[in-house]
Amino acid sequence: MAYKTLYRVYRPQKFEDVAGQEHIITTLRHAVEENKIAHAYLFCGPRGTGKTTIAKLLAKAINCTEDIKPCDHCENCIQIAEGTHPDVIEIDAASNNGVDEVRSLIEKVKYAPTQGRYKVYIIDEVHMMSTGAFNALLKTLEEPPAHVVFILATTEPHKILPTIISRCQRFDFTKLGLTDIIKRMKDVVKQEGYNCDDDALEMIAKLADGGMRDALSILEQCLAYNDKHLTIQDVNQIYGLLSLDKKIDLIRLMLTKDMKQSLATLEEMKNNGIDIKRLTLDLVDILKDIIIYRNTQDTSLLFVLSKYYLDMIVQHISCEEAFEFIDILMDASEKYAKVINPSIYFELAILKICNHVKEEKVIEIKPQENTFEKVKHIEEVEVIQEEVIEDPIIEEVLEETVEESIPTFEFEKEEEVEESVSNDITVDPNDIMNILVQANRKILESIQERWPIIKRYLANLNMAKSAAMLCDGMAVAACPGGLIIAFEFQPAVNAVNYYKNYLQLSSFLKEILGSEYKFIAIQQDEWIKMRSHFIELKKAGQLPQPHEITLKHIDSKDLESINLNEAQKFAVENFGNIVEFKED
Repeated sequence: MAYKTLYRVYRPQKFEDVAGQEHIITTLRHAVEENKIAHAYLFCGPRGTGKTTIAKLLAKAINCTEDIKPCDHCENCIQIAEGTHPDVIEIDAASNNGVDEVRSLIEKVKYAPTQGRYKVYIIDEVHMMSTGAFNALLKTLEEPPAHVVFILATTEPHKILPTIISRCQRFDFTKLGLTDIIKRMKDVVKQEGYNCDDDALEMIAKLADGGMRDALSILEQCLAYNDKHLTIQDVNQIYGLLSLDKKIDLIRLMLTKDMKQSLATLEEMKNNGIDIKRLTLDLVDILKDIIIYRNTQDTSLLFVLSKYYLDMIVQHISCEEAFEFIDILMDASEKYAKVINPSIYFELAILKICNHVKEEKVIEIKPQENTFEKVKHIEEVEVIQEEVIEDPIIEEVLEETVEESIPTFEFEKEEEVEESVSNDITVDPNDIMNILVQANRKILESIQERWPIIKRYLANLNMAKSAAMLCDGMAVAACPGGLIIAFEFQPAVNAVNYYKNYLQLSSFLKEILGSEYKFIAIQQDEWIKMRSHFIELKKAGQLPQPHEITLKHIDSKDLESINLNEAQKFAVENFGNIVEFKED
């Protein structure tokens, strides 16, 4: 006996066997039960979604001789399933699309069925028929003999004449959901006696893009590759796909702006036969999940990422960056159809992401205009330019603008604050040694990996101050709940150790690192001395016993009672609790 492919062997033979399309199945079953059979049906939808299958099921149901229709064991049902029933005629409109073929069909329509109750014409790919053929079919389609039913199937209903569509009951088939496809594949795998991992079946369902026939065809190909135990690695190998871990690693690599390594990774992918088109869409799906999670914190809404994978990437990228990457990748994807080798545009997309091109802030001066119209900002600017144009005209305009738009307040304690930070802040060496005694290499490496993210917050108005204080530092030691940050210059050390900055910096670090740490800043030369002293104590076996992380220069202060400045006091007195203070 000749071999049959899986999608032919497991073609549904009863309405309840069909995956998805519940709205269509329910309507047709009720029509059969109530004997309200239309003379013409139009089945529209993507490939592999069950149009021809349900057309045959309908033909079986209206010709079935049993009470439960279709029964799949009466003579009519068996012959229709085998394709040998004389009253069910399948026509491929792609090869029978001329006027002569339609006229021949019309001649045969008038003859009564020889075996069943209805003569059924299933015309597949009906959109391929010529205009003349459609016109020849019009009258018969509108008023066929009572014993004839037409079922037209197409993937492109927009190509069918409106006069034809108006004479049919139209059913729109939709792409099948992942759950329906996976469930059906599990039934097939079980009956065939194969062993397949769930994540492998899930990947096959995604590759099928809503088509059950495509899913079974892909499954059959994968089982031919490994019929003992099909894994996700097998599917990735066959179809040139990257694992989710490697996709996330690629995004993280591009975030570091390491163009050289990114291009080397792309070259390795091309050598391994990776499907660039599929990779592009997969990266977009990952970035979409990041945006959704950052805004909702709800993993049930995600399409691709689990909590495990979120922890690998979400702390490294902001929503703004994710949107920017999506725009670049989708722009590349639209151009893939224009070239033989899509990797060209994917490579350009990587270059754009690594280069991270930003719009510049433009200040435009126009004479004889209102002061506020003289300063024009183009779009939103994500990068704060460090260069200042020394132009007396611009300075005068900006000064006038500020004076007219913002009320001024006197800050009596500003000089006092400046003076406090400028003096060296005494830090207890025992607090530093306590962190070193409990130091953990894995925690430090995790922090060091995320530390470059701080620079990207320089463009965030709410966090720019914290980012500016920390971005030049370097995490040199860490333990559970404790962190030591080294700086080259003492003023930076003083700013980080200053108790009035502590709560703000602590909140910022928790956002970046994902955990809360008590931190101490130290000057680099002092850090070298402290580390050497630690090594000497360790060799001598004289290290102190670890205890709870303490910061004496911070713990001695009442952080909650830090005084408000005059402007903040004024705001609270006038507007009460609705006031929220943010960094400039």
